[in-house]
Amino acid sequence: MKWQCKPPESGSGRGGSRRLCGVSSGVWGGELCERSIIKNFIFAHLKIYKTPLMKFKFHLFMAFLLTLYCGVSPLKAQERNLIDEAVDSIRKYNYICYYGTDGWGHVPKCWSYTQLLSRHASDKTLDSLSRKHPSPVIRAVAGMSLIERKSDLAVPLVFDLLHDKNMFKIGYADVIMHDNVGNFLLEELFRNSFISEHDSLRLVDSLLFSENLGHIERRAKLLKTLPIEEKYYLRVKRMYLEEHDGNALIALARFHREEDTAYVLENLRKYTLSNDDWIYYWYTTLKETAANYHYQHYNLTDCALLAVAEWPHEQFKALLTKIRDSELYPEIRYDMARLRYFFSALMAYRSPWARDMIEETFEMVKKHPGNPPEDFYHGEGRYSLWYGQCFDRAYELNPDHYFDDLHGKYGRENHMGW
Repeated sequence: MKWQCKPPESGSGRGGSRRLCGVSSGVWGGELCERSIIKNFIFAHLKIYKTPLMKFKFHLFMAFLLTLYCGVSPLKAQERNLIDEAVDSIRKYNYICYYGTDGWGHVPKCWSYTQLLSRHASDKTLDSLSRKHPSPVIRAVAGMSLIERKSDLAVPLVFDLLHDKNMFKIGYADVIMHDNVGNFLLEELFRNSFISEHDSLRLVDSLLFSENLGHIERRAKLLKTLPIEEKYYLRVKRMYLEEHDGNALIALARFHREEDTAYVLENLRKYTLSNDDWIYYWYTTLKETAANYHYQHYNLTDCALLAVAEWPHEQFKALLTKIRDSELYPEIRYDMARLRYFFSALMAYRSPWARDMIEETFEMVKKHPGNPPEDFYHGEGRYSLWYGQCFDRAYELNPDHYFDDLHGKYGRENHMGW
């Protein structure tokens, strides 16, 4: 039997009607003709197979041919479409919904798409998305799904992405936070208790001896507990000098080397950097993929105060007084964290000078013109309350009986964790 396309027929209407095998022509004419031939072929053979069994076998054979022809089964194609939809939608919302609620009784759409991706994407697909996708939020959500599955691909992925400093947003109910991909995935690994003792030791080596990992919070925690051993000294010093990691400055101070006093003094002097400068630096840093994630310059003064808490050297006293006077009249707002670090540095001296500084500071705060005693904060001035809360927090973190009476006099209960 021969199958042949009919020649175009002239017809009525604007410009005539062109038909191929009874199907409208146009730019898709050739393709439609081919489809029509296949359709007629199938119908012709269905007439040949009289019994239901023969028709069923023919259907199976044609499904096999179609699968070979298309390269993918209809089920897999549908799954791929769902994955593409989830990826496109998450990228459009541009943040991860960490919980299935927005804090107001609703389920965020972004959460639904995260679950959709997690349900339908294979481990291999998630690994590929996390490694290769240009969007940080997709890399983070794909890696998170892989970790939650406790896939064998998860731990190697997290180690490979430790250097990914690109920032993205996370929605914790009705609170939006920022994080970088490398730090987020590492914390997810620990939250899911999916890291072996062997991998933990590998991680310590990576955090200590790999360069440019200052954006990883666990490196800061590691530096705080690092043994004071000669084998670590040069590496810690390089972290500070070459990577400008403020947490390395704190660790460096614990070695009590006279040559390092210059580094602490240098950063204590940066207290003059205003809040305007800090805010500008913070947002430009975020915009430029957070190459120095921990708002470098502003934070180095805070790190220097914590370095003093580790090493209360006589040379630092004059600058502590200047910082105290400067913080009484900030240009924009009070920095509660800095006040806490300031009190921690004072208490490290454990001397009459430190006690006098604390007494004098609270007397100055009490007389501050913006601190009227009739303020609505528990019958005392708001500045007195804030300073008292920061002093209380510093004392709680490092209790010292030497300051018990001052804590009882000036400390105020702090529920905010400053």
